[in-house]
Amino acid sequence: MLIVQGIVARRLTNREVNGMTHDKVLTIACPEVSVVHDDQDAGLLITVELPGVSKEHIDLTLSKTGFCVEASRADLRYQGCFQFAHECDSEGAKAKFANGLLTIAVPFAEPLCGKKIVIE
Repeated sequence: MLIVQGIVARRLTNREVNGMTHDKVLTIACPEVSVVHDDQDAGLLITVELPGVSKEHIDLTLSKTGFCVEASRADLRYQGCFQFAHECDSEGAKAKFANGLLTIAVPFAEPLCGKKIVIE
């Protein structure tokens, strides 16, 4: 299982409202992510914690080697890109979002077939 979490950066931005410039601190954070093999060992189950974010403010891109997620709420921006340990079939991926949790199921591109090593 892979779990990643933490604040990436704080950035001061300038916003102009009614002809006046206002400074705002924008916090950028890496979301907490969990990646495990599914029950059939046929793909990955990925969970991304995005508390306080609405589905309309999430951008998810996925390739055969990894995924990137960006999401925002009023006081925080989540950003992160993650690499898979195994090549996956991005066309077969499915994502759901409920209660601040983005769940992604992505099948492996090919069945995993490694050689079992006997531990002495």
